[in-house]
Amino acid sequence: MYTPLFDFERDRLIMETPIKFGGERYLFFPEGIDYHTLYRSKRKINTTQEVEYVAEKLLWLNPDIEYDTYLYHMKQVTDRSNGHIVRTYSESKIESICEYVWNNPKKPYCRKRKVIFNPAKMIPVEEKRKIVQKLIHPKIRFEPTEIWEACRKIDGKLTMKKIAEVLGCSAPTLKKSFNNQMIIMLKFKNKQIKTEKDKELVEKAIKDIKQEGLQLTVREVKRRVPVRNYHLLRSSVIENL
Repeated sequence: MYTPLFDFERDRLIMETPIKFGGERYLFFPEGIDYHTLYRSKRKINTTQEVEYVAEKLLWLNPDIEYDTYLYHMKQVTDRSNGHIVRTYSESKIESICEYVWNNPKKPYCRKRKVIFNPAKMIPVEEKRKIVQKLIHPKIRFEPTEIWEACRKIDGKLTMKKIAEVLGCSAPTLKKSFNNQMIIMLKFKNKQIKTEKDKELVEKAIKDIKQEGLQLTVREVKRRVPVRNYHLLRSSVIENL
């Protein structure tokens, strides 16, 4: 539930960036839009920087406001008894902030909003969350063939992060396209990749030992490589004797 910072009915203040909904319950902007609001959540104004930010938004949304009206509303919002601010500031401090903002008007910073709900429509909070989830985080599913094709483009161990980067999504999103059988297959492929890598290391070690004129033994190969697959070490040595 959001609380209005100002008594907007007194002077017909504009409290949010004007949006034409055309009767729609909400609007979706894929690229996001700048959306300023003079409503607050449970969090209260806590610093002079935040007071200045509120002053900037009030002026930005109401460019035709009279200075006396502007100052009145800023003094009201910064009156601790009204419940919007954590600590009390002197009138001179508030007047100084208002005078500075009034003489140096600028567009306040705001985060882009992609989903804007029509304030004239009653939409439960839980439903709003579902709408935002559906619009901003749609379910993405990949076919197994797409995933294995992506794996072919990766060097080294296959991880959700690496595969996701190839497919252009996040690891959690990719994971939704994996079933138990595919996870088993991924582990098997990683085992094959590790075996191939170990085999390359062992073969290089064997080649070096031969060039150095040393006796070829499993112990000597094992000493030179970080491979603990005894079967691979033994079979590779036997093949080269």
